Amino acid sequence: MLWEYANYRKALVRNRHGVELTVKVQQINGHIYDYTSDDKKGKHTLKITPEALASHNDEIEFKCTIKNSRKSLNILIHPREVLLINYDYFQWHDPQNNLDNDKYVELAPGSEYSVIIKYYDANCNTLGIKLPLSFTFQTVEENPHRFSIVRSINISVGVPDENADDETGPSPFKGKPWPPGIKVMPPVPYKAFPYTHSIPKKYWKVLLYGIDNWHGMGQGNGNDFEIVKEIKEAFEPGYVTAKNYKKYWHIVLWMEEIAQTISLQQYNMENVTLRRLGNIFILEVPGLAEKRPSVIKGDFIDIKVCGDDHTGYRGEIVKVEDKDVWIGSIDDELTYYWSVNPKIEVSVRFVLGRLSYERMHQGVDQVVANGMVPLLFPEEELSERPVYEHRLLNDSEFCNRAILTNPEQKIAVSKILNNTAKPVPYIVFGPPGTGKTVTLVEAILQIKRKTQKKILVCAPANAACDVVAEKLMKYCKKNEMIRLMSRTVDMSNIPPMLLDYSNYDKGHGRFEKLPAEELHKYRIVVTTLIYVGQYSRKLHPDVIFIDEAAQAPEPEVCSAIGIGDKDTQVVLAGDPKQLGPSVFSKEAKRYHLDFSLLERLMDRELYKSGDDNYITMLKKNFRSHETILRLPNEMFYSNQLEALSADARDDPLTRVNVFDAIPNVQKKKNKKNQIGSALEYFSMISKEKRQGKSPSYFNPKESQMVFNCVQALLKMSFRDSSKNVKQEEIGVVTPYVRQVHTIRQYLRNRNIEHVEVGTTETFQGREKRIIIISTVRAQKDLLLYDRKYRLGFVRQEKRFNVALTRAKAKLIVIGCPHVLCTDRKWRRYIEFSEELCSFYGAPYDKIKRTDENIDDITRRIGNIQATDTQFEHQQ
Repeated sequence: MLWEYANYRKALVRNRHGVELTVKVQQINGHIYDYTSDDKKGKHTLKITPEALASHNDEIEFKCTIKNSRKSLNILIHPREVLLINYDYFQWHDPQNNLDNDKYVELAPGSEYSVIIKYYDANCNTLGIKLPLSFTFQTVEENPHRFSIVRSINISVGVPDENADDETGPSPFKGKPWPPGIKVMPPVPYKAFPYTHSIPKKYWKVLLYGIDNWHGMGQGNGNDFEIVKEIKEAFEPGYVTAKNYKKYWHIVLWMEEIAQTISLQQYNMENVTLRRLGNIFILEVPGLAEKRPSVIKGDFIDIKVCGDDHTGYRGEIVKVEDKDVWIGSIDDELTYYWSVNPKIEVSVRFVLGRLSYERMHQGVDQVVANGMVPLLFPEEELSERPVYEHRLLNDSEFCNRAILTNPEQKIAVSKILNNTAKPVPYIVFGPPGTGKTVTLVEAILQIKRKTQKKILVCAPANAACDVVAEKLMKYCKKNEMIRLMSRTVDMSNIPPMLLDYSNYDKGHGRFEKLPAEELHKYRIVVTTLIYVGQYSRKLHPDVIFIDEAAQAPEPEVCSAIGIGDKDTQVVLAGDPKQLGPSVFSKEAKRYHLDFSLLERLMDRELYKSGDDNYITMLKKNFRSHETILRLPNEMFYSNQLEALSADARDDPLTRVNVFDAIPNVQKKKNKKNQIGSALEYFSMISKEKRQGKSPSYFNPKESQMVFNCVQALLKMSFRDSSKNVKQEEIGVVTPYVRQVHTIRQYLRNRNIEHVEVGTTETFQGREKRIIIISTVRAQKDLLLYDRKYRLGFVRQEKRFNVALTRAKAKLIVIGCPHVLCTDRKWRRYIEFSEELCSFYGAPYDKIKRTDENIDDITRRIGNIQATDTQFEHQQ
């Protein structure tokens, strides 16, 4: 039925067969309405502020007038439900009391008949809601014909969408491949990177089409089938083992690289122009804010003049902004063409950076060559060997005194100091807010103090490295620790104090690569997993710590541990219940590239046993209020976590509800008399949007409500003024980068500059006093998009867990309950907010997707005459 409704909608919305349907707002007190009718789409849209709606006695009436414009034939109006969905917000009635009493109405030529659709909301909620309507008609003649006319009334309550013009429009990406044979001029100057693990040509077609699809597609010759056989043998028994380790990961990485390369092609642009600033060209890329394409400083971009299929020019990206990329090192020939004609149109393609792939391939090779593979597949029998702890650690020797009251942290530090897991990795399982990084830092400092060992500390992202380095900096001299950074690092995100402990060259204003010999003088080296790969076989640490190890794919971890050997102590810290590796290829995902080494090890019996000589789970949460922690604790951590944050417990924010301070917000009726809660939910019926074909969505109504929350928080005044909310204490989390951009701009336009807005990935490992979550999704059918692009919160358990565990004292979720309730974890959150009497916004219990409601909607849609019985050839 839905397919028919969508497929025939263009015909169904038309006035036809002599029947005209008009929908108009009923005028009140001379009010000027922001009301538009789109006849081609059959949409009637009213935008109104909550204040204006309140002045209308909380209701708006729409008059639907049917006119028979035929000259000689009567028309019957069927007495069926006009509303296709039975919303509490809408009611319809017939002032003449005919249609709503199951009577047919007969219209003579030239006559009219009207019914009223009333929208009513006593609380003037900010929302965006769509009501589909249908009227069915029948001609009065010997062979009668039936047909339906459908329309939709769209209500948008809130302030005008200021970004409407900016956020819509066609996608700029054409996705057309460049013709073969184009000679690409390299950047000037250009230092070629020696690639030793490029995708073998013989594997390209097989990996592109998919191993299992090859036979079915009738592809290739006998040699190709031999290649398929070779790859399948490398994958036996279907997952990574000590025996297939090297070939397995090389092929899986090639799968991911091919998928990324093909994906990047869809962002090819045509007939675009460049701006110039000195020797730099600036290209506008409207989809850049959503990381589609995902480019960083140091990546390459190819440009060719439109019409020239012989020569292209490769430039280096020197800066990435919200909508612009800055391109340098372009050959002078293109610069000359532009100087002659600044409006010259060019074609653009983005080039996949291979450096990270090379480092991962190299890491896998080194892990194998250094004899470390058996250590990554430890057997349970290891737990039976005797373990000796030679280094005692007295309470007075701890650098961080807070650890003394935390038995799990003390155990982990002592076990790491004594290397009880030797020769296999030691794991620190650190759920949110349990002090995982604090534990690692203490262990590093104790090893530095009590031994002569050299220590390497790595993490997948620069931000995580900075956090560790900042904590170590307090206890290390500048000649003891160095924070290594790449030239492509964004300087604006680096803590200024850290520059003195880094490889930053103040004279040149950039980070310089240091030779391995210079690094040997430092006791502690801190850098990312990928960056340290360049020191393979040159750096020889005794201990390797990897923080946030659950976020990195196993080959990326290899780029660090491959620097060591079978005698090197390895410590992995992370939480496999939070966000894991980001993997694009479905085939690579099938072969567990999205499964971190930490998570794989934790599935082995040696670690599942919980033996503290090999693994420690931290259990004391010093971040979140007990109410905020309750759901993640029961859903992911078997209720093992203890909420111990005195600051969160005593915060006055946990005893007030933010939505009580926002005008025109409806609170769900509840007999409980509760003054406030650390957890709140706002039910919002609204509609998401997107730019062109971009998979990244934004929701203007949710952006408005986020601002309302921020504004209410900043206005709150507590007896202790130090508890008043500061902008820096608020974080806004949303799964879509486009929504990040929308909310950030919305706040900036209102002089709110210091509220941090980011994706779930941005906030992993972070915390804020207050977290506001904008879930964006309002249409259930679009969840398929999210699964395809791995976006959104719904049915994304790890993203759900990260988002809910960032807040200390106040957690606020804004979202559509119809969509969220399709996920049992989100449904539990909504129910929990109801129990706490902190559920606000649109009513939820009366419009749940029960079987009864679905049957009712099905019956109503079934009444539509999807195709006219007359003039069917026109459909």
